[in-house]
Amino acid sequence: MADPWLSIIGIQEDGLAGLPPASRDALDRAEIVFGAPRHLELAGIGGQRGRAWPVPFGLDPLLALRGESVAALVSGDPFWHGAGGSIAAVLQTGEWRAFPAPGTFSLAAARLGWRLEETACLGLHA
Repeated sequence: MADPWLSIIGIQEDGLAGLPPASRDALDRAEIVFGAPRHLELAGIGGQRGRAWPVPFGLDPLLALRGESVAALVSGDPFWHGAGGSIAAVLQTGEWRAFPAPGTFSLAAARLGWRLEETACLGLHA
């Protein structure tokens, strides 16, 4: 089986400094990187390599690059109210790999000492 063409990478406000080596390696190997403008800026991605997600959010520009070496930068945990679930729903399992980071809710719960399993979470995206 071929290597996945897409790497879904969770990034936090500390940008590249907070990425584990495997995430950083996947980002470095990607020829094209999708992300919100702030994520691209946090990762220092610009020029022709960086592609901002369309507004409203859609996957067509990403899917048009199927088979290329692509990374998608997303907030924290891609599968906790994130783009990861939307992306994975339209691709075969072998087409992508994920490199999650702690999500905002996990970070807030850790800071406040909340038990995640006992805390209601509501997600809101622009």
